[in-house]
Amino acid sequence: MRKSGKISQISESAKTKSPKGYTLQKRINFVENSGYLYYSNAGTFIPGTLENALRNEEPQTHFRNECLCRAMVNFNMIDTVSRGIKKMFNEQWRRHFPMPDYEIDQITKKVVVRIYGNEINKRYTDLLKTNGTLSLWDCISLDAVQKGRTIHKDVAQDLLRRGLIEGEPPHYSIYLSVAKNTHQLPYYTRTKGLDKEKLRQMVLQYLSNADKEGAKRDSIYEYLKDVLLQNKTEEQKLRYVGRLLVEMNEENSIDRIGLRWILK
Repeated sequence: MRKSGKISQISESAKTKSPKGYTLQKRINFVENSGYLYYSNAGTFIPGTLENALRNEEPQTHFRNECLCRAMVNFNMIDTVSRGIKKMFNEQWRRHFPMPDYEIDQITKKVVVRIYGNEINKRYTDLLKTNGTLSLWDCISLDAVQKGRTIHKDVAQDLLRRGLIEGEPPHYSIYLSVAKNTHQLPYYTRTKGLDKEKLRQMVLQYLSNADKEGAKRDSIYEYLKDVLLQNKTEEQKLRYVGRLLVEMNEENSIDRIGLRWILK
């Protein structure tokens, strides 16, 4: 994991406790993993939501422990002038790294943050490097896409309109033109799957090799599964292969004998 970031990048989560947080008498946990830092502590999240923390342009108005706060400032562990959480997100953006993950549990009074030190999806990283029109909120939304998370339909429509993502809700991916521009076409193909015509040709080749014995749908699926849309479940992919075989049968390119498919 790259360690070019300072401790100040994670220190803001140490300031997330409410005054009552110190009465919980729980440990502050810090774990260094191979790809990210994990930091958690008990207490509530003072800004209320992560969106409030990122949109608010004012510095934090109060701190849980003034003496501790000043000590941390003196050691360059936190910054009381700018917004620490927003600074951390901007720093990850500048470094073309994934956005931090926050888990804020108001019921159990616990705040967890993960700060990544390497890339998750190269297409996302290259997009940040090559597209100078992106905003911080664009990067946060695209980061959610690369992590397979759901984004608001209005945000998705905006990214679709601007040609940054494609797909159907909730399965989106970086748009093909971006994949081509960033030399990620092989990865994109594995994610999006081959087009139907190429799949047809593969089925014909497979049945040609099977000769008179033919093949069952499950066997054909095993042959095709690595080039099918990867964000679908196995059941969805099986149904897709089944529909493809029926279409090819209706087009008179293959025949069906019982549960087996053979060349026409």
